[in-house]
Amino acid sequence: MIAPVSGPIDLTGRVAIVTGASRGIGRAICLALAREGANVGLCDILPSPETAKKIRSMEQEVLEVQCDIRRKASILSAVNQIVDSFGRIDILVNNAGILGDSSKQFEEYSEDEWDLLLQTNLRGVFLMTQAVWPYLKKQGSGKVICVGSIAGRIGGLLAGPHYCASKGGIHAFVKWAAKKGATLGIYVNGIAPGPIKTPMITNEPYKDTMVPLGRLGEPEDIAEVAVFLASQASNFITGNIIDVNGGILMV
Repeated sequence: MIAPVSGPIDLTGRVAIVTGASRGIGRAICLALAREGANVGLCDILPSPETAKKIRSMEQEVLEVQCDIRRKASILSAVNQIVDSFGRIDILVNNAGILGDSSKQFEEYSEDEWDLLLQTNLRGVFLMTQAVWPYLKKQGSGKVICVGSIAGRIGGLLAGPHYCASKGGIHAFVKWAAKKGATLGIYVNGIAPGPIKTPMITNEPYKDTMVPLGRLGEPEDIAEVAVFLASQASNFITGNIIDVNGGILMV
């Protein structure tokens, strides 16, 4: 399959699934996709009424679906509900994740902590992408965006070993899936945020002085990159991890 030439951003009529949609980066991505014309399936283990209300105010269709991304049955149920409601899937944003405890000495981390974080952050991306893949393959098109982290690039600023490993795994998965999807019309890319002001890092000692551009990131900084990757503006980009970190990492 030959990739179409890139064009202007226009998501009119497209259907997106976003995990971790209730707050933070996920909420910002949902709103940015809807602003560009997409209808959105909100997948979160938590309710997402504020996100849904805002999208409806934009006159876009939205469906809230409770989903535990650690459980295959929960994911399949969520995807089926969204397909039944909208008739198709065009965009998947794998955003949901947890940070875990970053304050311990290495030898203090337990197997249970490791397993919970890897199941949520990495297995969740695998299971959700696997569930959506047949729909994208059948229609011969689709954009998958996975939210990784600067922690997966450099071993973390303050994050623990389990978080760094999970995000590094996401980056590797992006490249594998992009190779498999390229001939099917399926694009797979990632975003590696630096520290972003969300509830997840509220109690973490990140400071503006860590960032060459002078501030921590905002969810909208990630959302606009997600829109670019979800749109036809990125039709010659696949298998890439886009760093969005205010200059902390320059490669």
